[in-house]
Amino acid sequence: MATLFIAQHNLEAMLERLRRKAEVHGPVRGEDGVVRFAELIHGILPDLSAIRTLLPPKKYLLHPRETILKYTSEAGYQLPSESVPPLILFGLHPCDLAGINYLDRIFLGEDPDPLYAARRSALTLIGVSCTPDEFCSCHLYPSPLKALSDLFLNSVKGGFAISSGSPRGEELLEVLKDIVEERDINVPEDTRRFFGHAVSAQVRPELDATLPEWQELADACLGCGACSLCCPTCSCFDVLEFGGLDGRSAVRVRQWDNCLFKCHAEVAGGMSFRKNRAERFRYRYRHKYRGFGPLQGIPACVGCGRCRVVCPAGLDLRPLAARLEEITP
Repeated sequence: MATLFIAQHNLEAMLERLRRKAEVHGPVRGEDGVVRFAELIHGILPDLSAIRTLLPPKKYLLHPRETILKYTSEAGYQLPSESVPPLILFGLHPCDLAGINYLDRIFLGEDPDPLYAARRSALTLIGVSCTPDEFCSCHLYPSPLKALSDLFLNSVKGGFAISSGSPRGEELLEVLKDIVEERDINVPEDTRRFFGHAVSAQVRPELDATLPEWQELADACLGCGACSLCCPTCSCFDVLEFGGLDGRSAVRVRQWDNCLFKCHAEVAGGMSFRKNRAERFRYRYRHKYRGFGPLQGIPACVGCGRCRVVCPAGLDLRPLAARLEEITP
C-alpha cells in the first residue's frame, strides 16, 4: 500500500520548512540529561528516542502562573490582551495528544477559557510513535480520549510514515512535498490504537473510604506535588488577587495547584473538604481513574508514566487500579 514517507536524513529539512510557518518546539535533552519541550532552533534535532519529557505540553496552554484579570480605577476591569503567535509542537506521543484532548474538553466547553482558546487555536500538533516502557500504562485499558494531531510520524525503517489528521496537516504536507515520497511499506501499529475507544457509561459505587490503601499511600506520600505538575491532564488552579500599593489597581492571577496540597480544599474560616492526606489521595484516584465533574466516567489518566518516574517515594497507583477498575494488561 502506497504510504507517504519522509527519510530520517530529511528530518532537519522538514524542521527548516516548518520554521518558515511558525516557531517549532520539541523534546530536547539538556546537558543535565533531562528531556524538556524547548525551541528547535537551527541545528538542534528533537530527541525522538525519549519516552517522555519532564513536563507535558500543557505548559503551552496553561501557563504555570498568569494574569487573568486586571483592574484600575480609571479603566475598570479588563481582560488581559495577549498576542499569541503560531506555534508548532513537534514529537508529541499519543498520550500527550490525548492529554490535550482532555484539556480541550475542559477549557473549550460551553464557556471557553479565552486564554486557553487563543493558545490552542495557534497550536499545530505533530505526533510521533513511541514504544511503552515499564512506567507506561496506556496499553492497560482503552481510553475514550482521542490522540488527535495535525500530522503524525510513525517510525519505520529508514524514516517515518507520515499522515495528516486535519486540514492544517494537509497544508503542511503541501509545504513538505519536495521531501516527502510515496513508498509501499508496512506501517506498524502505534500507541494511538489505545485511545479514542467508546466507553459505555457505568454506574460505579463510591470508592470505599475505609480501604487501607488510601492510608498506605498517604503515609508514604511526601506531599511534594510533583505528580500533578508533570501530569498532562492535571489542571487544578488557584486564583489569587493582589491589590496595588497605589490603592487604585489590582490583578487577578491564576496559578497551578495540586489536590494533594493541604491548602487545596481549604475554604474561608479554615474549614477543609479533605482534612487528611488519605482523603486527598482518594480524591486524586477518583479523578484519574473515574473522571470528575462534567467529565465523569472519562478517566483522566493517559498512561504517560510521568507521575511514577518523578515520585520521590516511588508511589504507583496501577496495582490499586488493576483491582478496583478490573484493569488487566
